[in-house]
Formats: sequence, structure tokens, C-alpha cells
Amino acid sequence: MSFSDFFGIIGHLLRGHLRLYQCYTAVNWRTCEACLSWHGRIVSDPQVFPAHDSCIHEVLAFPVWRLGEHRRKAQRMRAKATEEILRREKWRKATELLPRDPAQALALFEEAVKTDVYLEEVEELAEKNRAWLAGNEEVRAALREIFTRGWKGKFTKERYERQPELAKTAQEQFGLTRIKELFT
Repeated sequence: MSFSDFFGIIGHLLRGHLRLYQCYTAVNWRTCEACLSWHGRIVSDPQVFPAHDSCIHEVLAFPVWRLGEHRRKAQRMRAKATEEILRREKWRKATELLPRDPAQALALFEEAVKTDVYLEEVEELAEKNRAWLAGNEEVRAALREIFTRGWKGKFTKERYERQPELAKTAQEQFGLTRIKELFT
């Protein structure tokens, strides 16, 4: 236990806090940035967490003497939320640049899918740029390759290890088929 954790625990105990609360937010493309900013935060009053109907989150209690463990978890959670915010920014810039500077857009999409790729965003991108993509076969092929690689990589991540193998394989195959349909 670090000195910071020790003094944090003592401080909370002196204020009468036997339990603390940590917010867990579903980190995905739909989660608003306000809720992402709460992912991993630890507070003594669970009522301070905002309640958004559209964002999935949970506030879990833990005993104050486990503060150090939860602070370390909070750092990992904050890093994940920050990574998602940066992914969104790359995706947004890439989407804007696609018709004007396809090479730069492709590089940004490549960076974004290293974090994650969401089929809903890919479908939206394809629909929004349907006419332009129809006349740019090389860009369509490059996007298909980038999104296919990102989609396959998604299922190698730790969070998918707990998913039943058949379900994971079906989800992966569905996405690969859909990406091919969108960019062929």
C-alpha cells in the first residue's frame, strides 16, 4: 500500500466514509463524452454520478480499505475512456477528409481501428459517402482492408475471451461479411 493510499483511506475514515463508489461506463461509440469522463471515478457519494438514459453505466460500492486497488483500476479505466475519445477524434477527422484527402483519411482510419472498430460507424460512413466511393475503387478497397483488419483484431482483445466461441465467431463473420458488402 502506498502512502497516498494509506492517507486517502485514513482521510475517508475520519470523514465517516466506510464505503466508496466507482462508476463503470460502457466504453463504446455511443457513450457520450460526459459519461466517458466519469468512467473509473471514485467518490464518496454515489448521487454525484450523472444519470443518462442513453448511456449504460453502473455505480458500484467498495470498502474504503480497498481504495488503492480501485485507484489502480481507475487509472486503467480512465486510459480506456481517453483512448476511445482519441479514436473518435481520428474517426471524425478521417470522415471529414475522405473526399478531399483520401490518403490522410486512410491513415487516420488505420489509427482509429487500432483502438476499436464499430460496425454502425462503418455503415454510416459507407452510406454517407456512397456516391463518392462508387467512383473511387482504390479507396473502397483500402477501406475494406483497413476495416477488415480492424474488425478481425477486435476479436483478439481480452474482453472477447469471455464470450462463447461460437457467438464470437458468428459476430466476427457477420461483421466481415457486412464490411465486404459495404466496400465492394
